[in-house]
Amino acid sequence: MPMSISTHQSLLNTNIMPASSRKRNKGKERKAKQQAKKEESERADARIFWRGWVKGAECDHGCVVMLSDDHPVSSFMDTFHLILHHKRSETIDHVVSQTLGELFKSHKQLWNNEDYRRLVLDILVRIGTNALLCEAGTNLPVCTAHCIKILEYYDGTDDINSVMNSRVVILKRRDLNPRASSIKRDTLKFFRKRISCKCLKKMHLEARKTEPKTGKCFHCKVQKERVSLSVCSQCMVHQYCSRECQVANWSAHERHCGILVHHHKLKG
Repeated sequence: MPMSISTHQSLLNTNIMPASSRKRNKGKERKAKQQAKKEESERADARIFWRGWVKGAECDHGCVVMLSDDHPVSSFMDTFHLILHHKRSETIDHVVSQTLGELFKSHKQLWNNEDYRRLVLDILVRIGTNALLCEAGTNLPVCTAHCIKILEYYDGTDDINSVMNSRVVILKRRDLNPRASSIKRDTLKFFRKRISCKCLKKMHLEARKTEPKTGKCFHCKVQKERVSLSVCSQCMVHQYCSRECQVANWSAHERHCGILVHHHKLKG
């Protein structure tokens, strides 16, 4: 049966999008394109940043890095430095945990590929070493060292938090505390042990002469020589300068202590 003129007009009216809706959709499309362009630009800047630090000195420090822009490791490193940049105002511990937590979700294939993970480690070692050689401050090498320790200790688990909170990792992250006065000495030692050249030898030996090994009491926050600090007998991580400080800090430490002990048992 032929469609009446009134029915045909009614259907046409329902298919015509109001001008305000078309304008909103165009606005959304424009914003999406602008956001995509911004993200692409930020990713390009991140790549220039980390590749610049990888090249650094003439020496490769025994870490051979050859990869194309479309390599999965390049994507990992781009995202790694993008997240670091966005979270740079936060504490090192929080930055590292958030960054690797997000990368664990977005690049799971890389974490479970030993060759890719080894390549990431070589890149991070070169970045940290070159940053120390250029004396660019401690934040970049310290943050990089924290990430290296977690990647080294990763064992294929689906629970990345169990790795981050394992005793081996937590102890190293505690001693590589940006607010510790022996941080340069400890960071130099960390990277010197992971390179095959002698690029950091002189700097490390000089730091050993001028910087005593120190740590910070978790309660009074006073810097002490590490040998004079005692650790909690349960978690074996939090350290105190006296029994009084440990007792005074127990109400704040109790819950965290239980979490650490739980993760220590999971990791054996």
